[in-house]
Amino acid sequence: MFKKLASILFILCVFGLLVLNRFDLSPKVIAKINRDDSTSGNPTYSIGHTFKNGETISTHAGEFIKLQIGYLIELSLDENTNVKLKSLSKNNVRIGFGHGRILVFTSDGGSINIDTPTAQHKIETSSKLSAARENMVKATFVGYDFNHLTSVIPIVGVIHTIIPLLDREMDVTSPINIHDENPPIVESTKFDRNAGVYKAFYDWTEQK
Repeated sequence: MFKKLASILFILCVFGLLVLNRFDLSPKVIAKINRDDSTSGNPTYSIGHTFKNGETISTHAGEFIKLQIGYLIELSLDENTNVKLKSLSKNNVRIGFGHGRILVFTSDGGSINIDTPTAQHKIETSSKLSAARENMVKATFVGYDFNHLTSVIPIVGVIHTIIPLLDREMDVTSPINIHDENPPIVESTKFDRNAGVYKAFYDWTEQK
């Protein structure tokens, strides 16, 4: 009798894990707008607007958006940018990005995965304060989909990047470009936040 009960409990546990994995029933974080500024005076989203798994967020010309994901992640979108919220699972926050410009900030144990056309990037922090600032990471990504090019730019901290088509993993500590082709090509690049028309976006992200 005991063996039969143990077998039934085991089967129920396995079934429960399969269901959890299939339907992503794990705890979710809330993704909501906390800033939306538009030069047209007609922002796309209202402050406090929340999003669900699978939704796409888009900005139009002259519009900047800052999204709060949970308590530890901020995601800012430049004008003419699209991102997809692929997962808001507490243990696997994941976005898809291919076009436009984003800035990601996380701290004190925050973690986010960013999928670009040919690579997967992970930004994570420690919950322990340290002089080396491992508890804070800031990075920007630029997607030139018309050129099949993605710029991966750590500003503070490290980005862990996987490129499956190259069977390659690396810690990105300085700006790189990934040519999104088969096979992808990785090359070093330079980044100056004060150069070009995008200076206005980076200045905006630093405003409180």
